[in-house]
Amino acid sequence: MRRQTRRTSRPPHAPPVLIVGSVRQGEPARPARRVRTPKRRSSLLVRHAARIEQWLWLLAGALLMLSIWTSPRMQPRQLIVNGVPPAAQPVIERHLRQLWERQPYSVRLGVRALENELTRFPWIAQVAVRPQLPAQLQIDVQPREAFVEVRATTSYRTQLQPQRIFIDPAGIVFQSPNPPDRAPGGVIFLGSAAMPPEGVLKEGSPLWRAFELLRTLSKHGRLAQYVRTVRIEPEGELQLTCQAVGGATMQFRLGDATPYQQQAQMIHLLLTNLPAQHAQWEYVDLKSPFYPAVKPLSKGAEENRGQTP
Repeated sequence: MRRQTRRTSRPPHAPPVLIVGSVRQGEPARPARRVRTPKRRSSLLVRHAARIEQWLWLLAGALLMLSIWTSPRMQPRQLIVNGVPPAAQPVIERHLRQLWERQPYSVRLGVRALENELTRFPWIAQVAVRPQLPAQLQIDVQPREAFVEVRATTSYRTQLQPQRIFIDPAGIVFQSPNPPDRAPGGVIFLGSAAMPPEGVLKEGSPLWRAFELLRTLSKHGRLAQYVRTVRIEPEGELQLTCQAVGGATMQFRLGDATPYQQQAQMIHLLLTNLPAQHAQWEYVDLKSPFYPAVKPLSKGAEENRGQTP
């Protein structure tokens, strides 16, 4: 007799249980964060109180500086001028007094006005104005340097024109209140031309070419021992005379001196390389600097060569 076993009944359509990978246990739930309630915002005046306070302090400081700036006690009451020659001091003093009466209460405008007004004098090259406490202005004046002297002929001089006028190394014509005894660049004698006006030298004129010739010659150190003189003839031609200190005199005829740079080079070569020949020459024609012509000295002319114009 067969023994019967008890079997459990299973639903016919039960879904299978599938396990794929490792089984992960669920993490414990985190505690909920504490929700902060937003604070109440400050008013607009409270938020900008610090900035408003800063602006108020700046405004108070500006008003204080303005009151000090416009105070009569802080305005310059004394002008100290340095560098003005004694002959020009009365003119400068009178000019400054007139200017200061028009602008007595403005330091900055006064400084600019002083610089502009003083540089209008042709003999002044540069002006530096420095305010100093208490209530002072220091004015440093730099006069122009006389490089070339210009003289008018005796027959053309008038009472209204000066007998001497100067040109600085930059080509500015001016009348010096303290003229030197001798200009280092040389002397230019005008023919029938009038004295040039003060200011910038007119480019291309015979006086300008004579000045450029002397300035070019001054760059050669060996020619410093020669006293250089240029005479401008009535027709505009130039004649250069170089006289050594205690030595002979050499004359050069340059025509209109348009090629003055080449002429200056040839003059330098003749004066430095052929000093023994100077006593035998009356003049050297350098109208064409590449083809110089020499005129021998005639009898009796040697006595008249040493005479200055």
